[in-house]
Amino acid sequence: MEKNICLVDSWAKDIAKRDSVLMTNYYSEDSILLATFENLLEGKSGVKKYFDSFLSKEGLGCEILDKYYLVNTETLQVCSGTYKFNYISDGNTKEVFARFTFAFKNHKIVTHHSSVNPEL
Repeated sequence: MEKNICLVDSWAKDIAKRDSVLMTNYYSEDSILLATFENLLEGKSGVKKYFDSFLSKEGLGCEILDKYYLVNTETLQVCSGTYKFNYISDGNTKEVFARFTFAFKNHKIVTHHSSVNPEL
């Protein structure tokens, strides 16, 4: 159970490594990704294609701002919260605040939804 509690933080930390294979390995074979900057992606091939593009952003990083475990059993975890992506575009640092929900089954992401926070 502790492994998945750290998995969200590890996922965010590994974004900065900009390695699409590493990021894809967090996901199950039949995972669903509703990404912050893309439409629905299915399976590891869809996830990898997304990360190949997304991780090309210069200076990319991700910080978990808060997280809440809605389900936390040995084999199933559901975690929602907010995170911030930073990257450099045209020489300027950009920040994107987004919300997420991850569902893990047997220590792999089976579904991941991410969307930009609405402007309040």
